[in-house]
Amino acid sequence: MKLNDITQYIQDICQNISNVLDVDVTVVSKDLFRIAGTGIFKDKIGDKISEEAVYSNVLKSGNAYVIDKDIENSCKVCSSREHCKELADICTPIKLGNESIGILGIAAFTEEQKQKILSKDKELREFISSMSDLISFKLDEMYKEEIKTVEQLEKEEIEKAIKKYGSNTQEMKKVAEALNIGIATLYRKVKKYNIK
Repeated sequence: MKLNDITQYIQDICQNISNVLDVDVTVVSKDLFRIAGTGIFKDKIGDKISEEAVYSNVLKSGNAYVIDKDIENSCKVCSSREHCKELADICTPIKLGNESIGILGIAAFTEEQKQKILSKDKELREFISSMSDLISFKLDEMYKEEIKTVEQLEKEEIEKAIKKYGSNTQEMKKVAEALNIGIATLYRKVKKYNIK
């Protein structure tokens, strides 16, 4: 499962955050491609961001960052500095388990937005982190649903084969052969799926 599997859901979250906070919002995948965004970022969906951007540090460290362009060292050496219009950012990793799979960021493009972001950075970091968790939760739920579907299909195939060949010891060998699995694996799956 990847963030690209739920881009519309992520775009909706970005838009809602943007509407509430009056800032631009973006989500970048772990390979540094922008997959969702509002305002200025919306036109940049699909673009790859610089490896030098702070977002790379967020992915590597797994920690949230508050960025003030005027004092951030990584901004001073970034090759995109001349074109970058962001004055401040708060960005947090999107995690699935322990793995950072992307970044959710809010950005200020005016002095007023910058002051708003920097004056409430702790609260906004918590808020953005909880929004990141929502994205992770959605992805995790989809993954579990996909697994459930595969398991359901597997259970149904085992039940059909048992119905066709029978369930005594010799017949179960035929079931295992028909399903192209070992007999021990078949018995383990019968137990797992509680097939009678």
